[in-house]
Amino acid sequence: MTREHAHWRRIVVVAASVVVAARVLSSPTAFAEDAPLGPAVEMATIAAGDLSVRFRDNSRSPEVLSGIDALFNTRQAAEFDAFDPDGRGSSAGLNFEHIISGARNPDNKFTPRNGTYTLHALPDGRSVRLVRRAEDCPWKVASTFTYTVTAPHYIDFEFAATPRDASVFGQRGWAICFFANYMHDVADIAIHFRGVAAPGGAEAWIAADAPKQHADWNAGGTYRHVSAPALEYDADHDFRLNNWSYDWPRYTQPFYFGKAAHGMTLLLMFDRAYSERDEIRFSLFKFKVPKQPRPAWDFQYVIHKVEADAQYGFRGRLVWKKFVDADDCWKEYEDWRRATR
Repeated sequence: MTREHAHWRRIVVVAASVVVAARVLSSPTAFAEDAPLGPAVEMATIAAGDLSVRFRDNSRSPEVLSGIDALFNTRQAAEFDAFDPDGRGSSAGLNFEHIISGARNPDNKFTPRNGTYTLHALPDGRSVRLVRRAEDCPWKVASTFTYTVTAPHYIDFEFAATPRDASVFGQRGWAICFFANYMHDVADIAIHFRGVAAPGGAEAWIAADAPKQHADWNAGGTYRHVSAPALEYDADHDFRLNNWSYDWPRYTQPFYFGKAAHGMTLLLMFDRAYSERDEIRFSLFKFKVPKQPRPAWDFQYVIHKVEADAQYGFRGRLVWKKFVDADDCWKEYEDWRRATR
């Protein structure tokens, strides 16, 4: 359906002090089978606790990106959007940006931002889900991305992916699922994590600002877990900037935070770090720096050996609140980890 053939109606659902407002597409979409989904919507706004969050589908991408379109802490920084509000395709939070293989392929760039990626409300009144069918993805990967706004200042998220054709990932067999967070103004460009600075080093706080240290550096770089090897990719690869990673420092705990303007912090945590099957990697890119203090505090989910019809994915939590100190961020991660065991 084109935008010209769609008509809109406004719905407001009130449940447990949560308001979901959406413009609803008139025609239905095929839904995932594991949960009853509402009709496809272009946009949904959820308010819970201190947060007001606007989500979008892919219908206007790449001019307007899917995922979190705007994020406000209405108690602590009511007028300050966490994500860059200016310009075409600038606002992106937990945005599925790339699927990348280890070989040269025109589909290594931006495929999740193109094509059908529908947004649906879930019955709990505080969750939405993006749904991508395998037939709408050049990599033949079916995926869902579920977001739940949780009081007082959390967005819990879960990504699930099922590749239907492993052969498209070539001989190397790995896949990077890359997720973007295009920040509004920040007080400090670096991302901060628990890690080690060199082989055999003690765990400590690391402030990582993605210096130019690699031949494939392009305005930023990626940090991997202390146990993870580097990914190998073909010499003629056409999209290298997200594939390589720093040898050191490396992270030890699967969370990081950044210091935003107005005394705010964005904290991201994950339910996994590194295994033989998959891993999480942290990325920082500085395409707008130093002209604007607006880095991309990104992350990657890497599948090491793609198998057809296998299920992959991860869970995590985003925190948007006033910055206290690094140990408070660490406590947020430990509390979440214990609660989700």
